[in-house]
Amino acid sequence: MAIGQDAAAQLWNASASGQLTMSPDAAREVAQSYLLFAVKCGEWSDEAGRLQDIHGFGGLNSSKSLQQGFSDKAAAARQVLEQLESAATKMAEGYLQAAGILAESDQLYADALSKNAGQA
Repeated sequence: MAIGQDAAAQLWNASASGQLTMSPDAAREVAQSYLLFAVKCGEWSDEAGRLQDIHGFGGLNSSKSLQQGFSDKAAAARQVLEQLESAATKMAEGYLQAAGILAESDQLYADALSKNAGQA
């Protein structure tokens, strides 16, 4: 299951075909929100990755099973977060394309990273 990918593809197709157009200011604002969300998803994905390798459950079979269960949940969460990060980035690009300013995506992503770093 690719979370958000269908919506991102539909948005991209609508903006590429001219069915969806936006003012540059509106597109920047919407894209910035999606990119900030993408940055957060990346951070949460990294944290979920760290949670895949947890220790201290002991040597009993039941504790090993519990540890594996937590590790599996962290791996699943990481996969979902990576899909959300990708979809959010593609959504941002779709809105920028709708305004004819797709070339600004790298700068807006850098701005989202900086803004997020300032909130940490």
